[in-house]
Amino acid sequence: MKKHPRVTIVTVCYNSEKYLEDCIKSIMNQTYDNVEHIIVDGESKDNTLDIIKKYDGKYNMRWISEPDNGMYDAIYKGFQMATGDIYAWLNSDDMYMPWACELVAKVMEETDVEWCTGIPCHYTESGIAYNIPRVTPVFPRKFILKGYMDGRVATFLEQESMFWSKKLWDLCGNTILRYKYAGDYHLWREFSKYQQLITLDSVVSGFRIHKGQKSEDRNKYYGEIGSLNLINKLLKQTKLIPLIMLTNALFTRKSRVRTAMVLKK
Repeated sequence: MKKHPRVTIVTVCYNSEKYLEDCIKSIMNQTYDNVEHIIVDGESKDNTLDIIKKYDGKYNMRWISEPDNGMYDAIYKGFQMATGDIYAWLNSDDMYMPWACELVAKVMEETDVEWCTGIPCHYTESGIAYNIPRVTPVFPRKFILKGYMDGRVATFLEQESMFWSKKLWDLCGNTILRYKYAGDYHLWREFSKYQQLITLDSVVSGFRIHKGQKSEDRNKYYGEIGSLNLINKLLKQTKLIPLIMLTNALFTRKSRVRTAMVLKK
């Protein structure tokens, strides 16, 4: 990765007036000075556009508002506008920690990491962080590749904390265009064909829990993933995969980066 890489963050929205301003502020107030924010609006009917225009010109943000063919089509459209070296997308109801982009940029500049995540957490509806694991998790590449990280066999991979290289996106990004609900799940599986997901020992973002969010529609989500086969049903019942992941997290340093060591350089 080149020195001082640019981080491009895409946010898609539609009628997102309730939380969008929190999302924008979390990006505008990053401690890193090379961040690009692209907002793709689907012609909102509420006050979303007024909020976007309020921040237009106040930081490195560009936006468009036009019809799209769903969330993943809008995300893909946003990355076609990107000029960065590191990519991420942040949903309009989520927020970054102030240090997120600076930490990720430093790690990816100083190491060969091309795909990373932080310690996952949740936000309350009012934006309070909670549910932070005591152990920095690891996500074995073979488990992602096999599709275990689906919320049934093992935990979900938290999209709002993911960052990856432009190179990796160019290889796999068009995968999301095939889906309406589970594009991120399939994108992570494609990424895992090329790179190991590395966990940073820091919280960089969180997933806001609130009523009416798209992720509540699990039936449509699992409709794009498929039913569990017999082996996966057994793995779900025995909880073997989460146990293996916990054991790895406790007793191995593989697939993790100690951010303190990187930041000292």
